[in-house]
Amino acid sequence: MPDDPPVADGSSPGSTIRVATATDRRYLPYAAAMAQSLAAHRDPATPVELTILHADVSAAEQRRVECGAEGITVHWIRMDADGYQRWGIDPDPMLLAPQYFRCLLPRILPVTVQRVIYIDADTLVLDDLRPLWNWPLDGRPVAAVGDLVSVIRDAISHWQELGLDGGAPYFNSGVMVADLAIWRNEGIGERVLRRCQLDRDRLLIRDRWPQYDQYGFNVVLQNRWSRLPDRWNHFPERAATRPGIVHFLGDTKPGAPRTRPEFTRLFMRAVDLTPWAGWRPTPKPPALSVP
Repeated sequence: MPDDPPVADGSSPGSTIRVATATDRRYLPYAAAMAQSLAAHRDPATPVELTILHADVSAAEQRRVECGAEGITVHWIRMDADGYQRWGIDPDPMLLAPQYFRCLLPRILPVTVQRVIYIDADTLVLDDLRPLWNWPLDGRPVAAVGDLVSVIRDAISHWQELGLDGGAPYFNSGVMVADLAIWRNEGIGERVLRRCQLDRDRLLIRDRWPQYDQYGFNVVLQNRWSRLPDRWNHFPERAATRPGIVHFLGDTKPGAPRTRPEFTRLFMRAVDLTPWAGWRPTPKPPALSVP
């Protein structure tokens, strides 16, 4: 698959790239490092707007994150039960976790915004995002990278009960290019949230790894997503020569046994350029790899 596809409809060189992420106070060092890396690797001629959906991050903490994001515009949106009600969403406590905030992007962002790149906070951006922003969706709601668990039957134990194709590919929702016009027209975010609510006791892969929103996205959008090159959501236990985004998901946080040292070093370098200089993740015991 080519790395730099033709410019997608509605995009043009020099147009503003809109990025979104989600965090709570616990993940602020990750969010700060991600914002710093996003700013550091953008083309200076490219305007970038970063919308951060947050749970209870103070104004002072917001300013600290922005310190390292020189040259990009940062917007903060507080996510709480009152906001959910204003947007017509059930303020179920489960859905008030940052993992579900991305589902509300079509309601939060202005209707004139029809495309957004969502990136988890525990990532590093290592390249300009213009190729990702221009990725042609060809009528599909999202573009994403396949997950470590590659097919539906290995991720969703009750796939037959849901009427799913067990052999359909399964994607990771930590990096997504989203067509918000389709999301709005089809109520995709709301459907994902509802699916997760209905199956809240079945959101683990192999009774071990929590899927959160990723479960709902893969149920609702089975076979309706465009596959991105792996470099746009690179998992740090694997070697890579030119990753565009590194995603420290699950038990592959910086410094973890399964995380390759070169990616740990990149994270430390980025976080040390923010007000969280010297911060390091708390080590966790190693977990078994997903085959």
